[in-house]
Amino acid sequence: MSLYDTVLGIIFFSQTGVGVLGNSLFLCLYVWTLSNSHRSRLLDLILVQLTMTNTIVLLSKGCPLVNFYFGNIYFLGNLDCKMVFYFQRMSRGLAVCTTCLLSIFQAVTISPSNSRLARHKVRVLKLIRPSCPLCWIFNMIIEVNVPIYITGSRRINSSHTDGFDMVYCYWEKVFKEVIILPSLRDILCVGGMVWASGYIIVLLYRHQQKVRHIHSTSRSQKTSPEIRATQTILLLLSIFVSAYCINCGFTLYKVYATHSDDWPVVVSTFSELCFPTISPFLLIHRDTQIFRSCCAPWWKPSLCS
Repeated sequence: MSLYDTVLGIIFFSQTGVGVLGNSLFLCLYVWTLSNSHRSRLLDLILVQLTMTNTIVLLSKGCPLVNFYFGNIYFLGNLDCKMVFYFQRMSRGLAVCTTCLLSIFQAVTISPSNSRLARHKVRVLKLIRPSCPLCWIFNMIIEVNVPIYITGSRRINSSHTDGFDMVYCYWEKVFKEVIILPSLRDILCVGGMVWASGYIIVLLYRHQQKVRHIHSTSRSQKTSPEIRATQTILLLLSIFVSAYCINCGFTLYKVYATHSDDWPVVVSTFSELCFPTISPFLLIHRDTQIFRSCCAPWWKPSLCS
């Protein structure tokens, strides 16, 4: 095992371990908070689904690379590659749909009462709850035929000539009809995120302009929980879209490149795992409700505010 493989193994092991730990911690803290507050919000359902999706992405993408770079190069056979890659594609699509759902939910929630979007607020919010299980069903169906084109690594089967080498598995016939629906899904969802982000930025800017004169004489101004939650979701969207664009860029480079180096796949996977690794810690840090619920049994309320 070379130094290069050891370093990459340590990187992906750390990224996967920290990410899984963070998502597990966030899920436990969030369940604890909900059990104490006795409140059920639509946002809670979306965040729980996002946390579960993040965990699946980390395990399905990170664990195979950790095993590969720590020396167990050919540990996945044809059937194993089909199963692993199906979970990778399904969880990736689920992450895109759930993040888009989160952005639209927040855009509708903070829309002012005199806006056009507010007229459909009740109808849209009613669709959020059934949309969560539909995201699972939809992504499980449209990715069901992807494993047909997945086989074991090219390193143990030299007959692979026309496809995409994913280091530990091989994807044959990449540009077939199998990727049309997933590509349309990604375009629509990422477009929805960009629209929602722009809309949220405009609303936050207008809100800041309206309240600027109120806080001009006050040195200790506090951000409302609604604005803080909106800023957190906007930051999550920025990280997700950035990581998604980097991932797609290096994936396309790998497909069109004439050489067979593995570094585009490594960079693409690392960027894809950044969002599920960072997001739980960002949510824990920015959610004051979690801190108040967790520190209430040990500290005075004044210390938790």
